[in-house]
Amino acid sequence: MNKERTVTSRLLKLKKAFTITAMSAMLLSTSSVATAKVNQSTLAEQLDPYFEALAENNRLLGSMALYKGNEKLYSTTLEVAGDGVEKNNTELKYKTGSITKTFTAALVFQLIEEKKLSLQTKLSSYYPKVANAERITIGQMLNHQSGIHSYTDDPNFIKYHMSLQDKSFLIDKIRSFEADFEPGEKTAYSNSNYLLLGYILEQIEEKSYAEQLEARIFKPLGMTNTLLGEAINPDNGEAFSYQLNDGKWQEVPQWDMSVAYSAGALVSTTDDLNLFITGLFNGKLISASSLEQMIELEDGFGKGIFGVKYELEGAELQGYWHNGGIESFISHLAYYPEKDLSVVVLTNGMDYDIRQVYQTMLDAYFGKGVDVPEFGQAVELDAELLKPLVGDYESGTHPLDISISLLDGQLYAQATGQGGFPLTALSEDRFEFSRAGIEIRFDRENDQFEIKQGGRADVFLKVEKESSKKAIEVPLERLKQYVGTYQSDDFPLDIEVILKEQGLYAQATGQSAFPLTPVDQKTFSFKLADIVIEFDVKNRQLTITQRGVPHILTK
Repeated sequence: MNKERTVTSRLLKLKKAFTITAMSAMLLSTSSVATAKVNQSTLAEQLDPYFEALAENNRLLGSMALYKGNEKLYSTTLEVAGDGVEKNNTELKYKTGSITKTFTAALVFQLIEEKKLSLQTKLSSYYPKVANAERITIGQMLNHQSGIHSYTDDPNFIKYHMSLQDKSFLIDKIRSFEADFEPGEKTAYSNSNYLLLGYILEQIEEKSYAEQLEARIFKPLGMTNTLLGEAINPDNGEAFSYQLNDGKWQEVPQWDMSVAYSAGALVSTTDDLNLFITGLFNGKLISASSLEQMIELEDGFGKGIFGVKYELEGAELQGYWHNGGIESFISHLAYYPEKDLSVVVLTNGMDYDIRQVYQTMLDAYFGKGVDVPEFGQAVELDAELLKPLVGDYESGTHPLDISISLLDGQLYAQATGQGGFPLTALSEDRFEFSRAGIEIRFDRENDQFEIKQGGRADVFLKVEKESSKKAIEVPLERLKQYVGTYQSDDFPLDIEVILKEQGLYAQATGQSAFPLTPVDQKTFSFKLADIVIEFDVKNRQLTITQRGVPHILTK
């Protein structure tokens, strides 16, 4: 991976790899909206300089395209070239991650139309040992209201995601989980839903998931460059994914695609994904009534698809989309039925905000104009210069508080209830987190900063919170009792607890140490990664809890 990480940041990176990300850009709906007249040359004039700037600054790898029906209005590809990125017109195949789920949902609706299944069919008809299976319906699995725990959230996922796994192993994993909530109680994204749906399709048809994709979707739509992924084959035009490390793109280790399967294993091109999404909405795969059920939204969730709106001339244009992420591939597919407009973004390396990419493409199409981004060069700042910025900040215009912390000379920001993220210094007072399109400018004199993201700007003022006033002191002799190396068969990494500068630090195998802040005399936390560690001296153990999941390790 591209940077040293704490144990939890590494786990979170892997286990969330093809789950839904919260996209804030709004895309698509009303007949009163006028379509701007654009042509290919006009789009190229606006978008070519934009993507050239991203390439020149090592911000993006991938293929991006815009379609009006079957007409390709604009496309470009950014590829690794030496230590940098070059722009060309090559059509590559990319892992699409969770866009696979929309294909799986389409297959389910086809079987429903053939009376082989229904939205009310219970999971217990196929997998009765899954928690609450007798009360979970196929419909609830399609729109993530089943309460089935996502197998990619299993802390042990890191142990097996890169090796071949058969169906029985993954089913047993899902059966072992307790329910996250009662069926229909709420909506929460879970990869387990779509892995099981793929297996159910195979039981009903007695054909593999890949065979059904080929017969029911690829062949009818003429999709010749889409496949259920295996090991990446560059001779077939398949792209590897990369992470940026010290200014150079480094190849990322591959998952075994048996683990992603019907939840995230498809490989495709921009052209083929346009054929799929337009075919889906134009009655080539499922009936109009099935499509209506598929795109019916609840909490923004449809069945294998999501809703989004694009603001245009005071109106909202309704669109439907899915995105995906696996390894370092990040993808986005959206369709705006009223305009017969598709936007496809398939990336295999990013140091930029994907939301900004597809938003810019839509803005260019609708004549809003495109600003070529300017990127500052990262600078190194002395820790003494960063220390005055550390603290808790609140805003009168933003619902979340933000804390700024300093760890090993690196500044981090963390919003309430979220993970911390590193801030790259562009000057003494200007910082960015490019992956999320965040820019922060500090006003040292007035103890405040302005944060910008997605066209929104909020000012935060430094405050002295009660929790920061009362530092808990733990005697040195007690701290020494916690020092040692802790292990567990159920946890993938060893954790070494060390004493440094009269403070306690924890370090996972092969990763950098992180400081532990005392909560009480035996409990410590590392808020940036949502870690809590509680020591049990008598039993020579510690319990490490990450996002509510505890693990006991023994010294």
